[in-house]
Amino acid sequence: MATLDTGTGYEVKPSTYIAALTEVGRGTPMGELMRRYWHPVGLVSHATSTPREVRVLGEDLVLFRDGQGRPGLVQARCCHRGTTLYYGKVEERGIRCCYHGWLFDIEGRCLEQPCEPDGGRLRDRVRQPWYPVQELYGLIFAYMGPPEKRPVLPRYECLESLDDGEFIDADDTSIGSGGGAIAPCNWLQHFENVLDTYHVPILHGNFSGTQFTEVMNQMPKVKWDYTPRGVKAFSTRMVAGGKRMERTTEVALPTLRVVPNPFVGGYGRVESLGWTLPIDDTHYRIYTAGRVREKGVFLPKGLGAATNRKRWIDMTEQERRESPGDWEAQVGQGTITFHSDEHLATSDKGVLLLRRMLNTQVNAVARGEDPIGVCFDPEAPPIVFEAGNFLVDA
Repeated sequence: MATLDTGTGYEVKPSTYIAALTEVGRGTPMGELMRRYWHPVGLVSHATSTPREVRVLGEDLVLFRDGQGRPGLVQARCCHRGTTLYYGKVEERGIRCCYHGWLFDIEGRCLEQPCEPDGGRLRDRVRQPWYPVQELYGLIFAYMGPPEKRPVLPRYECLESLDDGEFIDADDTSIGSGGGAIAPCNWLQHFENVLDTYHVPILHGNFSGTQFTEVMNQMPKVKWDYTPRGVKAFSTRMVAGGKRMERTTEVALPTLRVVPNPFVGGYGRVESLGWTLPIDDTHYRIYTAGRVREKGVFLPKGLGAATNRKRWIDMTEQERRESPGDWEAQVGQGTITFHSDEHLATSDKGVLLLRRMLNTQVNAVARGEDPIGVCFDPEAPPIVFEAGNFLVDA
């Protein structure tokens, strides 16, 4: 009797993903966890007298700056008849809807209803949904959660304490793609990649040539552990002269990537922070703020770093296929990867720790508790991270 074929695609059960960790809309488990923190929704320069469309956590919003210089963030759909305020006109006191001229201030109060008697006798009874915003590190942050649970906007030591010649810069960068790019996949596929230490020597080193720097091509020794705000990966690699590079990378809830320069343009504490902003369930973007010495240069290149590699945005599709990077690997997992099809191994411990922590915090919020990392003390000191590249004697 002939041996039956096994392991064919026909035998695979329907694939599923972990909705509780990936879906970010209002009322979903992860959506409610996300809404307990501040999120960057644009650069400071994005808030102008021209309304700007913003999509965050599955919500369509409009960002603007009124004539008094105050940034505002309101829901796009006008509370009167539902047209978008993207076509509105920004004035001294707020934003005016193009349809019937209702004027709203930065906190959604209706100031004028020109089609109504006396400019709107009942205008105080309506309010355009809005979100509080603050400007920090060149970014505009918004809090989209329960008002009574609003924490203070955190500050970070690595962006507060500047070395000689440094200043703070911000950008809407994305993985290898250039400014402003939106990645067409779920936010978690990028966020957990920060702790996927072993993909670095494969994807960025040995698969298609050096993409970072030669020392990062080595297969490192790695340990993962929890921190008070997330998960960290501690890795070691040997460098010339009998020295050892010790590198700590962190993620902090909800979306903060604390990654020292992979081009190793110097040693010391982490230079920049990146926020993996979920646009909706199937798109994300990254906002970055960092200490720089040259505007726009967040990752100065060190000895042995790749210098001839094209920017992703300048590569052809064939060149991207021949030399894939993070964009190809993560977007290639699909819009939301099928977790049921995974076969996690020992090298995936960091990913597993992160998923466990996220699940724990999702459940904590569902019980009415505060998630880790939120602070309600306006006098709290800046947060200090362990992350950085450090050179020590072997």
